[in-house]
Amino acid sequence: MASFWDVLGKVTGVMQLTGVDAFGMVSMIVQAARTARRNRDLCQQLAKKVEIVSGLLEELQIPELRRHRKTRRPLDELRTALFRGYVLVWSCSQQQSTSQFRQLFMAADMASMLRQAKDEIDSYIILIPLITTVASVRSR
Repeated sequence: MASFWDVLGKVTGVMQLTGVDAFGMVSMIVQAARTARRNRDLCQQLAKKVEIVSGLLEELQIPELRRHRKTRRPLDELRTALFRGYVLVWSCSQQQSTSQFRQLFMAADMASMLRQAKDEIDSYIILIPLITTVASVRSR
């Protein structure tokens, strides 16, 4: 199996033959490598968040929350967002088996998806106190 540096050497050779600016390309590769490294950190943070929030949701199995559509819907959407976050975390772990070259060029897309998943989960977490308040008012 060719190492990353072997692949980079071949790419550099092709760039020289085709007249591509080598400095610009190396700069792009270095930036992509930094992004891939940050993605690992984002992925770990998202994994922790999914685990914590999932555990807390299990504690919120109050029948009143599930009984009414208005309180059930945001919780269902949060569960869906958590599942999408899980899929992204799983995808991060599967990237270990893909080539380093592919990881570098997919890093920006993955960073965007990880941030979107985190933001979506956060937007539903903010609603949990309101949901539980509505449920407790209804139960009285």
